[in-house]
Formats: sequence, C-alpha cells, structure tokens
Amino acid sequence: MDESVGAWEPAVALGDAHARALDAASRVAVDNLGQDEQVATRIREVMRADGPACASLFDDRDSATLLTWLRVLTLAEMRLPGCEAGARSPVIPIAHVLRERGDYPPALTPWIRSVSTNRFLPYGSLKARLR
Repeated sequence: MDESVGAWEPAVALGDAHARALDAASRVAVDNLGQDEQVATRIREVMRADGPACASLFDDRDSATLLTWLRVLTLAEMRLPGCEAGARSPVIPIAHVLRERGDYPPALTPWIRSVSTNRFLPYGSLKARLR
C-alpha cells in the first residue's frame, strides 16, 4: 500500500462550537493559540472544512467578528501544527465576504502578508478566481 495516500475524512459540519473556539482564540495572545487543545482542535477543523461548511459559519456573522476570525485563522495557519491550508484557507472566503460588504480594511492585506507565508492569502488561487 502506498503510504503517501491519506485516509478519507468526512466533511466537518461547522457550528456554534467552532464559533466559540474562534472567539476564545481571539482573546488569547498569539503565542498561546495552541494552549487550549479543544480550541486548537476546533480551529483545525475550521481550517480543513470545505467551502459550503465555511460559508454556513461565516455568512451570518457581522463584519467585526469576521475580521477578528480572519486574523485568528491567518495566525493559526502559521503557529498551529495541522492548520496549513494553502489555497483552501478559510481566510480566503472571509476576505471575500468582507470585500463584498465593503468592510475590508485597506491595511489588512499588508498585515496578512507580513504575518503569513501562505502565498494564496487573501485572494485565493488564480485558477479559483477565474471560475
């Protein structure tokens, strides 16, 4: 059996527990993001969730909350093992929602690029944008 093939994992439904975890993570220092294992697990689930699951969590939130979550998820990808998402990062749909609402701050993109090495943030892949 080829060891490079990963195990299939069913899509995670995101809900209130994930929202609470993101809120909790927003209240701790960046260096302490992984201290609470339950919060870290929920953040990892958000990072691995598919587009529809993310949309269900993000669409009805106010822009201030989404901005806070975007910052948490951007930092989590760099600091929490298992949160690497590349072009599938949930930061991308949050940024999209904020831009659609006209609530995307001009200083946000430079901040994202200063703290992240994910080249897809905040816009996503060119292939996805051309669809």
